[in-house]
Amino acid sequence: MQKELNPELFGEKKVVKSSAMDGTSSMVSQGGNYLNTDRQIFELKSQNQNLADQMNKIVNTVNELIKTSNAKFDRNQALLNRLEQSHNGLAMEAGQKITQLSQRVNERKSLDLKVQEMVDRHNNVIKSFEVRMNHLQKLLAEKEAQMISCQAALNEAKMEIARLKRL
Repeated sequence: MQKELNPELFGEKKVVKSSAMDGTSSMVSQGGNYLNTDRQIFELKSQNQNLADQMNKIVNTVNELIKTSNAKFDRNQALLNRLEQSHNGLAMEAGQKITQLSQRVNERKSLDLKVQEMVDRHNNVIKSFEVRMNHLQKLLAEKEAQMISCQAALNEAKMEIARLKRL
């Protein structure tokens, strides 16, 4: 029994051999089959080489894409880090300004309370002064009335003395 490749392996259909022509014609057909098989092997090798070249090109392209995407990712990461630092700096600065503003507001409230206390004390002093002034005005009016009455009594006494002197 002879060894022979399966012709269906490479897409060929098996040719039915006649048993009568098995001798010489099978040798000729086997020689043709060898040539045909060698040609198919050569074509398959060239196709494999072409596929390998294409795969290498694809691999190189993918590697370039990976490199560029990694570079873009690194740039974006650096930008993100810079933005985060800027944001943190701005947030810290805003926090400090809010703290300063809060301290100023508290100082202002404290000063407003002190001013209000001073105004209240001043108002109390004015009210006290007004009460004393009213009291003094009443005393002055009483003293004035007493003085007028004393003056009238003095004038009466003078007139009485003058009349007594004439008598």
